[in-house]
Amino acid sequence: MKLNKGARIKLYFILLLFLASFQLAGQALSLRVVDAETSRPLPFVNVLFDGQSLGTSTNIDGFFSLTRQAADTIWLSYIGYSKQQLALTDLHDGDQIRMSPSLVQLGEVEVFPGENPAEVVMMKVVANREKHRPENLDSYHYQSYNKLTFSLDDTSRRQFAASLKEKPDSANSVLKRLLEQQDLFLMESVSNKIYQKPQKEKEVVIASRVSGLEDPSFFLLATQLQSFTFYQDYVRLFEKQFLSPVSPNSWNRYLFILEETLLTSAGDSLFVIRFQPRKSKNFQALKGILKIRSDGYAIESLRVSAADPSNDRIQLSVEQSYDKLPSGVWFPKALNSEILLKGLNLPGSGFPANSVNLKAFGKTYLSNRQINLPIDRQQFQGAQLSVNPSATHPEIPWDTLRSVSLSANDSLVYQLIDSLGQHNRFDAKMAIVESLADYRLPVGKVDLVLDRMIGLNKFEGVQLGLALETNPRFSRWLSLSGYWRYGLKDKKDKYGGDVQFKIHQKSNTSLFFHYENDVREDGAISFLEQKQPFISRQLDSWYRTNFTYHEMWQAGVAGRPFPSLLTKAYWKDYRLKTPTFIVDGQEIQPVDYQLVGVQFRLAFKERLFRRRGEIYSLGSDLPVLHFNYERALANRSDRPYEAVEFKLSDSYRIRNLGETEVVMLGAFRESGGVANLLASPPSSRPRLFSFYNKASFATMRINEFANDEMLALFFRHNFGSLLFRYKQIRPDILLVFNAGVGSSAYDQQTDFDRPYPSISKGYYEGGVLVAKLLRVGLFKLGAGAFYRFGPYQLDSFQDNLALKFTLDLAI
Repeated sequence: MKLNKGARIKLYFILLLFLASFQLAGQALSLRVVDAETSRPLPFVNVLFDGQSLGTSTNIDGFFSLTRQAADTIWLSYIGYSKQQLALTDLHDGDQIRMSPSLVQLGEVEVFPGENPAEVVMMKVVANREKHRPENLDSYHYQSYNKLTFSLDDTSRRQFAASLKEKPDSANSVLKRLLEQQDLFLMESVSNKIYQKPQKEKEVVIASRVSGLEDPSFFLLATQLQSFTFYQDYVRLFEKQFLSPVSPNSWNRYLFILEETLLTSAGDSLFVIRFQPRKSKNFQALKGILKIRSDGYAIESLRVSAADPSNDRIQLSVEQSYDKLPSGVWFPKALNSEILLKGLNLPGSGFPANSVNLKAFGKTYLSNRQINLPIDRQQFQGAQLSVNPSATHPEIPWDTLRSVSLSANDSLVYQLIDSLGQHNRFDAKMAIVESLADYRLPVGKVDLVLDRMIGLNKFEGVQLGLALETNPRFSRWLSLSGYWRYGLKDKKDKYGGDVQFKIHQKSNTSLFFHYENDVREDGAISFLEQKQPFISRQLDSWYRTNFTYHEMWQAGVAGRPFPSLLTKAYWKDYRLKTPTFIVDGQEIQPVDYQLVGVQFRLAFKERLFRRRGEIYSLGSDLPVLHFNYERALANRSDRPYEAVEFKLSDSYRIRNLGETEVVMLGAFRESGGVANLLASPPSSRPRLFSFYNKASFATMRINEFANDEMLALFFRHNFGSLLFRYKQIRPDILLVFNAGVGSSAYDQQTDFDRPYPSISKGYYEGGVLVAKLLRVGLFKLGAGAFYRFGPYQLDSFQDNLALKFTLDLAI
């Protein structure tokens, strides 16, 4: 039977409707879940299909996708937010789902006797954690895209906008446009990282962009905000160490609550576990949500923050996402960080004091993740962290390198900040700030070396002068420097200079020539690359009195032949102008030496950062050894002299007890009867009250003892805030013990100008420090007390006592 034309049209219409409905049912929806108040994406939200246990989760940026045929309704649950039920017919591709924070606060949880199912899961996670730690893989490689943005809260934004109305100019008009955007500052970087067991790693930044700046070094901000994984005993959030919830026996200190158990599309279970510190426990704790897969009992995602911030002005939170690679290994996929800096003070900005609230959001996406592939050992040569010279203008287009596309807001922020940067010369100003942090002030092709232009001690009095050094704008292979200063008390000029030729950039190897006509402290022991901060050095030196005038010509070679080894070898023509001879009655006359020596600093697995041809240390988790050897050439010196010196330092963390630091110091000298060349133990008690110095005898007077041979041990343990549970006051409590022993061929002699006692019977002292007790601007003050005991204990109680002040940055 043939259908007439009208019937055929109706049939076609019905067929089209059927096909359309079929296509609609199979349509994939991409949706995003955000906070209803702030529009911030919500990561790892549970999305359940038709109220069942089967579902999915949003990713680290709040996105999830599903098809219309997957369910009729979806249920959204997120701890701290009200649950939502939505019909899929009401949703369209690209929609945002807004979840409202719950008015019900999460309080203390009462757990009844019996087995806690959350603890059972966490025990299995801890039992499996070693196989999930990336550092236990034979090797891995990935490319990371890092993005860091800064923004003001609404109140700070309004105050800033109001202050700009009073200063109408072109730059402020740009700032006004910028304030209309969500973010005020933006930086991006892309790096390639390789790792080989055990602990060989290298990361190269191949692309970097900072709004308003050309300097690529700011990428460190985005990569140093949190630990790479949570499988260690301790994890880092913005330079603070917290006990990981995935550490052994963590259930004794953390309370774990199983909130939900869901089924995954892979057929295994997903455990949603909330955790917080137990009520009776005091430690550096976190709180948050862990999502654990029963497949290997691995972390799938986490959302954590500091449980009880010691600094109310800094609030930290992090998010991490993991997935299973085709090889079956769980590996990090993405990391988020959020820092809220509250009550900042920006003088001259128009803001009221302590009124600015600044937010920083960091995002890291890992791609091209490969594991257990062979890696050429040659690729690990040089610094562990370096910046490609072409990073600011990468060969590969940024659109190809980015893991996520820039938003229209991001592009506008770049445009506005770049114009402000050019107008206000941000790069030049940042270079000045960076130089000032190293006590230098650039003036064209030379730097004023500020910390060599002023000083204070009781021998020279106040010292004023001028010090200059060429910077890389003058030359990258030649460096010239010179200084002059005058002591207002001793009425003497001091001066010197250096010439340095860089002969190998990769190892920072250089030939150097040095001259100085200056003073040296009697008995002092100094090591390679041990420069103290200016303020600490002045607090340490202002009360020192025993110095000797000298003149020195020196030539040698210095460099880093291996990443862990910094070394220096030299020849020195040395004259002590005003020596003190130990034997009585000798005429004071200069003593001349021809010396050869070597110094080195050995730090295994030290993390190094190469920037603009220079190498900077990011620290090492292993002990660091300093060593000096110096000897007088017998046929070219007035007196014999030989010195062997070393310092071994280490620090390590004890779970739930804090951090221990140990320093061992040794010195062995043949002084040839010159008292100035004996070794004095490090000491820092000029009077009853003084500032505390690490690795120094707190109760020993300056130059009270002198030795040919000496060993000293400096031990201190920092409990942090573990011993205090009060929010208003959470100082660090430190226990300190110092001991030393030595000998001298000139000990207890009767025919000397003065006695030169050694510490042959053993010198002992102990003390307690309460650090970070009182906040004063950018610093925190503390106090402590030390007492001297043992064979060298003095008669008076007060003479054995030393009261100390401490000074720390308020971080």
